[in-house]
Amino acid sequence: MTDLFGPDGLFCNNLSGFEYRPQQERLSQAVLGLLKGRSGRILAAEAPPGVGKTFALLAPAITWARATGNTVLVLTSSITLQEQLINKDLPTLSEVLGLDVPFGLLKGRGNYACMRKASELGDEGLLSFNDKGEASGVILEWLALTEEGDLSEVPLPPGHPAVERIAGSFRGCLGARCPYRDRCFVQRALRNASRWTVVVANYHLYFSYAFGKGGAFPVPARLVLCDEAHRMPEAASSVSAVSTRMDDWIRHLRRVPSPGLSELGAKTVGYDQQKTLDDVKSLNRAVKLFFERLDSSGIKNGLFIDPPAELVREGLDVLDLAAPVVATGRRFSSYLDDLGPSGEEMARDGAEYLAWVQVLDEMGQAFRWCLDVSDYPDWTYWKEDGALASAPSRCGDILPRAFEGDDPPYMVAVSATMAVDGRFDYWSRETGLEPDDSLLLDSPFPLSEQMELLVVDLGIAVTDEKYDDRVCRVVRKLCKENGGASLVLLSSTRLLKRVGGYLRRCDGDGYNVLIQGDLPKVELLRRFREDESSVLVGTVSFREGVDVPGDSLTQVIIDRIPFPHPDDPIQRARRDLEGPSSFVKSVLPNAKMHLRQAVGRLIRSYGDKGRVAVLDGRLLSRRNWRVLDSLPEVPIRKTRVVDRAVDPTGGV
Repeated sequence: MTDLFGPDGLFCNNLSGFEYRPQQERLSQAVLGLLKGRSGRILAAEAPPGVGKTFALLAPAITWARATGNTVLVLTSSITLQEQLINKDLPTLSEVLGLDVPFGLLKGRGNYACMRKASELGDEGLLSFNDKGEASGVILEWLALTEEGDLSEVPLPPGHPAVERIAGSFRGCLGARCPYRDRCFVQRALRNASRWTVVVANYHLYFSYAFGKGGAFPVPARLVLCDEAHRMPEAASSVSAVSTRMDDWIRHLRRVPSPGLSELGAKTVGYDQQKTLDDVKSLNRAVKLFFERLDSSGIKNGLFIDPPAELVREGLDVLDLAAPVVATGRRFSSYLDDLGPSGEEMARDGAEYLAWVQVLDEMGQAFRWCLDVSDYPDWTYWKEDGALASAPSRCGDILPRAFEGDDPPYMVAVSATMAVDGRFDYWSRETGLEPDDSLLLDSPFPLSEQMELLVVDLGIAVTDEKYDDRVCRVVRKLCKENGGASLVLLSSTRLLKRVGGYLRRCDGDGYNVLIQGDLPKVELLRRFREDESSVLVGTVSFREGVDVPGDSLTQVIIDRIPFPHPDDPIQRARRDLEGPSSFVKSVLPNAKMHLRQAVGRLIRSYGDKGRVAVLDGRLLSRRNWRVLDSLPEVPIRKTRVVDRAVDPTGGV
C-alpha cells in the first residue's frame, strides 16, 4: 500500500491536491492484511475526519477484487456518501489505478416504480390526486419511456402522492406470481448489480433482505465495507421495527379488489363477494373501535406493556374478523398452485386481490405482535396517537446473522466515531460483532492548535422553567461574539423553535439565521457555506453529514451532553433489560459518541480554526463520567452564567 499511499506513491504523483497521511496508509494496510488472511474476518477501525478513509478502504478492496474476481459491497447510511462514492471516489480511483471497475448504486425498493401498482393508475380512466388525473398521465407517459424505473426521474415534485402510490415495496410484492415480473424494475436493477465489481447500497436495504423480508442479499459479496458503521444498530432496529396504525388499516380496507374468479373457481375456493364485503365492513368497524378505545383509555403515549384486558379483547376481535378474509385469499393462492401453468392467466386477473390479501395478512401479524407484549423487555412496545409500535430494545442479538452463512464475508467496519474511551467495546456490544482486529487512528490535524473547548455552566437544571430562556441568551451572546459562522446543535425541537425564533428577533446582531425545517437540509447547508456570517440552528440530525470547512463554520454550540430522554420507551426497556448497569453500559457511551460526532463538525481541514462551546457544566463537574476522555485533547476554558451573561472570569 506504500506504493499507492506513500510520500512517493501513485496517489501523491497522480492526484492533484493529494497529501500523504500516515493514518490513511495504516488503514489501507490493515484492510489488505485482512484480505490476505492475516487478521481474521472482521476489522473495526476508527478514522477521524481528514484521514481519507474512503480511498484507504476502496483502493486495496478494488485491486483485490479485480485480481480475484470477487465482488465488494459498500454499505453506508447516508445518501450524501453514496453520491460521493458513485460520482467522485470510484471514478477517480478506477482512473488512477488504471483498472476497469464496473460499479453502481443499488437503491432500495421504494426508489423504483412497481408496474403492478402503476397499472392501477390507468384503471377506468386516470386516478385523480386532486388534479383531474394529470399526475397519473405524467407517470404513465414516463413509464412508457424509462429504462431504469427510478422514481427520481419522474417529472413531479418529490413526495408527490402519485409517486408514492407506485413505489415498490416488500409488502404486497407477489414475486414470481406477479403478472409484471418480466418488467420488474427491482429485478432489473438486481441483474445489473450482479455484473458490478463494486456495489454501493445502504444498511436498510441490506438488513431488509438479511432479516427475512427477501431472503439473503441478492448480490453475493466476498467483502463488505461498512462505512458509517456506528449507524448499523440504528438501521437494524429501524428495519426490524413493527407498527400497526389505524390510518393504514382504514386506507387498506377502503377498497377490496375482486379475484376475478369464475363461478366454479369461487365455489372451489369458497369465495363469496358479498360475504367478503360484509366481513371487511365489520373488520373496519372493529379496527376503528379498537384504536378509539386505545386513544381514550387514558394510556399515555409511551411504553405499552400492560394493556387493559378489555382492550386486548377488542384487539382479538380485530384478528378474528380478519382471519376468514385472509384464509379465503390463501385458499385462492393454493388453488392457483394446483392449476399450475394454466393458472397463470387467472393469477394475472387476481393479482390485485392476492396482493391485497397478502398485505392484510402482514398487517394482522403486525397487529398481533404489537398487542402481545410478552417479549418485553427484549422488545420495546409503545403507544403513539392512533398507533402501536415495537422494536428490538437492542440489536446485538439479531444483527450478526446479517453477516453469517456457510462462507461469511470479510468485513471492514469503519467510522469517524466508533470507539468510546479508546475502545470498541460499546460498538461491539451494540452490534453483537466481535472484531478480530481493530485500529484506532488519531486525527491528522493538529487539533490542539486549531480549536478550543469552551464549557459553559448555565447554573440551571434542564428541567427549570427558565432553562430555555437562558440557552437562548447564551447562544445569542456566543454567536454575536463570534460574528456568526456558527452551527447550533440543540437536543429538542422545542428548543430549536425557541432558540431559532429568538435569534431571528435579534435582527441587529449582523448575521443571517438559518433554521432546520425551513428548507431542505441540502439547501440550508449550501446557504450556510456561502454566507460566512450566517448561523445554522439544527437538532440531532445535523450532528452528522455537515461538512463545512473554512470560515463559514468557526464555532459549534452544543446545548448539553446528548443523553436520551429518560422516558423514551426504548431507554426504559433497556433499563429493565440491563438493570442498574444500563447507564454505564449503554446510556453514557451512547451520549459520548453523539457528543464526539457533534464536536467533529468543527475541524474538517488543516486550515480550519475555531471553538466548540458545550452549555453543560457536567462535562467538568462529573469527572466520573469521563466525558472529556472521548473528546480531542484541546485547550479547555470554563465559564459560568451570572445574571443572564456569559462571564469568562467566573463572576461579575
